[in-house]
Amino acid sequence: MKVIAFGVREDEECFMEPVAKKLNVEVEIHTEHLNMETVHWTKGFDAVSIVGVCQADRDILKILSGYGIKALSTRTIGYDQIDLKAANEYGIKVANVSYSPDCVADFTILLMLALTRRFAHMLERSRCMDYSLHGIQGKEMHNLTVGIIGLGRIGSCVARDLKGFGCKIQAYTDCPREDQKDLVEFVDFDTLIKTSDIITLHMPLTDQNRYMINANVIKKMKPGVLIINTSRGEIIDTNALIEGIENGIIGGAGIDSFENEQEVIHIDHNYNVIKNRDLLILKAYPNVIVTPHAAFYTDQVSYDMVHCSLESLKHLVNNQECRYQLN
Repeated sequence: MKVIAFGVREDEECFMEPVAKKLNVEVEIHTEHLNMETVHWTKGFDAVSIVGVCQADRDILKILSGYGIKALSTRTIGYDQIDLKAANEYGIKVANVSYSPDCVADFTILLMLALTRRFAHMLERSRCMDYSLHGIQGKEMHNLTVGIIGLGRIGSCVARDLKGFGCKIQAYTDCPREDQKDLVEFVDFDTLIKTSDIITLHMPLTDQNRYMINANVIKKMKPGVLIINTSRGEIIDTNALIEGIENGIIGGAGIDSFENEQEVIHIDHNYNVIKNRDLLILKAYPNVIVTPHAAFYTDQVSYDMVHCSLESLKHLVNNQECRYQLN
């Protein structure tokens, strides 16, 4: 079986060949992303492995189908870049991957602590030899209420980790589980929004939750609330977020994923003009931390993403059961 892999990073490349050999799969590696300029490279292959910034819309999938591609796997948990309806129409099986949820959970806690203790302020001021205390007084986690929206694998890990800080933990989820009641107090969406000091988002992007955090929702939040997003940028209406920061409702934000990030993340822009004004506005605020969609990025995850993607493609092409199949 022949697989072509797009968007392969250096940290993934070292795993590609050993994993492919172990699975008895032939793989061709490209650092370039799948798009209309590179899609013709897939001719002669059985399956395609991509990453989140690759293009997998209807037009791309139609071409892949014409080339005889049987399966497509994204080396990410999120799969909103893939048109699943079109994939079904063109007979292409699609899978995402799974990896340790601790990587994103760890990063979420990091952002919470950095914001509550104004850590970014301290670092910036220390570089200028400013060691005064004015403006850097923080808050203690045990005095705060944390609201978790989405209680899947990552959200559950965040709740588990927060237990040690002694804070009140409440959660809103479409599918509450009995075994999670020891971790969190389940509340409705409005209660969580109105009573949380920190709100953290942990869910895949869907048509139903796009702009879940919008202007009307932000108006209901506690003054000074902190918002953490390590899931998908489009869950938050960025214009509403900016307005909320400027009018003081939102006291700070930790943003690892933002709207229209595809042309920005995982690229060195030292000599480029970034054409994402909302991102540049957010980065200008002293109470906002923006990171390059890197919450997932650990050594363990790099291996997990490669292995899970190639293994899923092998199962899909051979019409075997695949636990990560999406369609």
